[in-house]
Amino acid sequence: MGKKSAERNVRLEQLRREQKRAERRRALLIYGTSGFVVVLLLVGIIIYSVADTHSKNKTREVGYVTAASSAAAAAGCTGTVNDASQGSTHVSTAVSYKASPPSSGSHNPDPLPDGIAFYNPASGIPVERAVHNLEHGFIVGWYDKSLPAAQVEKLRSLAANAGPRFIGVPWTRSAFPDGKHFVLTAWDRTQRCTTVSAAVIKDFVAKHANPDPAGATWDSPTAPESGAQGGTLDVSADGPLTAPAGATAATPTPGAGTMSLSPTSPTPAP
Repeated sequence: MGKKSAERNVRLEQLRREQKRAERRRALLIYGTSGFVVVLLLVGIIIYSVADTHSKNKTREVGYVTAASSAAAAAGCTGTVNDASQGSTHVSTAVSYKASPPSSGSHNPDPLPDGIAFYNPASGIPVERAVHNLEHGFIVGWYDKSLPAAQVEKLRSLAANAGPRFIGVPWTRSAFPDGKHFVLTAWDRTQRCTTVSAAVIKDFVAKHANPDPAGATWDSPTAPESGAQGGTLDVSADGPLTAPAGATAATPTPGAGTMSLSPTSPTPAP
């Protein structure tokens, strides 16, 4: 082999080695960059998961306030508050509730019946019965003595079409605080409003009526008897705690409420 051929072979070998080194560096760069991107994606997913879990847990904490919608703000409503549980004991006596009105607490063993969507101001319905409805997953729209008559009539009309899990009930013990004369409650949730709004009622019912206990993971339990029906058909203020034998239709005390036993034919109370 001549000298030039040997030098050429050495040079070719050097070039091959340099090419392999370049290919290794390129491969390392590609795989290293891809690995870095993968790591960044994994870190991002972990951070998002942690933040999402924290956010969900926060919304389930007692005291958390879900911001009022634009419709709620227009009706003078606060956001919806997660209330601390006040228990769920059955009692046959009047209860002095901490909140006005309550969203949980001790209550009458007999909830208000299905089919009556609204109770008149003079109905004398024990509020303890309505609290039991909350435990069954109903929504109660409470109104106090200071709600204007036109607003009361508006609530009566809206209640008839708010669904079978909504009941309008008068609160006669005292005026609600801060000028909020209409209050929506679900079990352990409260939204206070100045005026009655169809949009606010619809939204509150859609979000909180008949909640699923399996999804209640926050500190305050949500409707432990959710999905249960209403109580006896007697809506007199001092009626029995059991339905009359063979009762098939409700006969409310005069002035008690607006009947809605069938969705197409509500019959106003006398």
